Amino acid sequence: MSIENRGIDDELFNFLCKNWELAPIHQTMDISLTYLGKGEVGLKMNAGREYTTVRGRLHGGICAAFADTAMGWAIISLGRTCVTVDMYINYFAPVLEETELRAEGNIIHAGKRTVVAEATILNDKGELVAKSRGTFSLKKGNMEEFDQTIII
Repeated sequence: MSIENRGIDDELFNFLCKNWELAPIHQTMDISLTYLGKGEVGLKMNAGREYTTVRGRLHGGICAAFADTAMGWAIISLGRTCVTVDMYINYFAPVLEETELRAEGNIIHAGKRTVVAEATILNDKGELVAKSRGTFSLKKGNMEEFDQTIII
């Protein structure tokens, strides 16, 4: 799968794409990176059976983890590292198993120490499934200064 570069410096873009593959959570949840831009990211994942409840619906915690990843990577697209301080999520529609989901993450406000970001989760029909907003604490330095085993 090809990852679209939406205006990030090529060196940073290649560095981020390489490090995306190293994060175990992305592999475990089978989350794909579709695009990266300055302060924005696109992701995809399949709501597989292993993530559903007894009623065959995606567990809300999985959706929240997907949203958190989108918001975090919107910040990482600027070459910064961060940690989630708080987040909330609103669920608008159930997600049945084997539904492909898309997440779009973007930055709402970037301060010197914290960033506010949001994520929109859509189903395979383009319908809004969930919306999330979070506050993230920026870590000192930038992505390239961190050892690959530590950054993500």
